[in-house]
Amino acid sequence: MWCHVVKGPTDIIPTDHVPGHSHVCGRPRNPDSWLRSIVNISSRQGRRRQLALLAVLITAGIALEVFGVVDWRETVEWARGHAGGWQLALAIVLAQLALYTFAQPGSTLFWVAALLYSPPVATLILTTGGTSGALGAYLFARRLTRLDPARAQPGFRLIERHGDFFTLCALRILPGMPHSVINYASGILALPLPRFLFATALGLAVKSYLYASAIDVAIDAATPSDLVRIEVLGPLILIALVLLLGRFAVNRAARARSTRRPTPRPEPRR
Repeated sequence: MWCHVVKGPTDIIPTDHVPGHSHVCGRPRNPDSWLRSIVNISSRQGRRRQLALLAVLITAGIALEVFGVVDWRETVEWARGHAGGWQLALAIVLAQLALYTFAQPGSTLFWVAALLYSPPVATLILTTGGTSGALGAYLFARRLTRLDPARAQPGFRLIERHGDFFTLCALRILPGMPHSVINYASGILALPLPRFLFATALGLAVKSYLYASAIDVAIDAATPSDLVRIEVLGPLILIALVLLLGRFAVNRAARARSTRRPTPRPEPRR
């Protein structure tokens, strides 16, 4: 079989056999490229495992929420005995931070805040805790994956193209939207952090206030069904639609300005 001797990275001598030299069949290759290939394969496999871990956390959190593993009524009864000072409010914020960082549900904490505090105070607590938890999830996903947005798959690139302030805020306000998906996707794609936090805080504040107000009205017999009435969901859906229309209007105005901008004429040669 025809082979070639590799004296160095680029020295090639065709021969059948030369003692004392390594011989390789086929095309010459830089030895460093083997190491780079192994590193690239390992990094791709590691990234898939990291994304799979985030997906498992999100799925587990949604499953716990859907099946109601934690009884919010028992938690509220326990919290009533500690509602006299600021410690309970701080505990709710810290619990939201821990739960949301790892994509776990925090609906029980919402009930504690909404039933034991007035709507403005409950909104402040839930917005602070929710935004802190969203930041924790963002940083956790970013640290874990370190995905280059330029090399992301089409699904991630689609999310990145629609990761503007209006869309992020609308997704926060929409009823039933899994916040863990927004948090992890934003961290994976490294969306601008100020935009992410501002949209998160505003969206959570609007949703928390409307939900807390609905619970405050029906405080004598508050149940989850009080949050799925048209009087509560209607304003949330309407606000989300207005935000999406705002995004459309801003993009259209930006395209119109770009088309009106005159093309600079080349200077005449002297």
